[in-house]
Amino acid sequence: MSHVPSFRKRNAAALYEAHHGPNMTPMVDVVMVILIFFMASAAILGPEWFVSTRLPKAGAVREGDASQQPLKLHLRVLGEGEAGRVSINGETAVVIEELSPALQGWIGNRPLGEVLVLIDPVEAAGYEDVVKVHAVCAQVGLTKVGLGTPSQLTTSP
Repeated sequence: MSHVPSFRKRNAAALYEAHHGPNMTPMVDVVMVILIFFMASAAILGPEWFVSTRLPKAGAVREGDASQQPLKLHLRVLGEGEAGRVSINGETAVVIEELSPALQGWIGNRPLGEVLVLIDPVEAAGYEDVVKVHAVCAQVGLTKVGLGTPSQLTTSP
């Protein structure tokens, strides 16, 4: 008996019988791309979840009641010939060492949480003076202190 090697059938019926289900490779590729997309977007959006914001409540403060409006103080740090001096709301400038009692006079008996302070240095003001003014505000107990221009002191409704 001669031994004849068996060959695989290569006709359409044999290929159909060897087929065991749909090709999963394209689906796995798409799922992996979507997974990578969600992982990347979660990494970008993650830090924003921890940013706390305080949005004003509708109707919390009536427009006509000035006693409930926050006190806005504009501290202008002066430079050049008047280095070491600060004007409060555009009035007479005081020396930084005397700023604490001047701020307490402006604040009066208001709660410190209702006082908005904007430190606005002129271009020639020294960095040390700006830091000293910020330190005086912290010493007084003011927590809502920022750097910027007077247009940023306005609050949106």
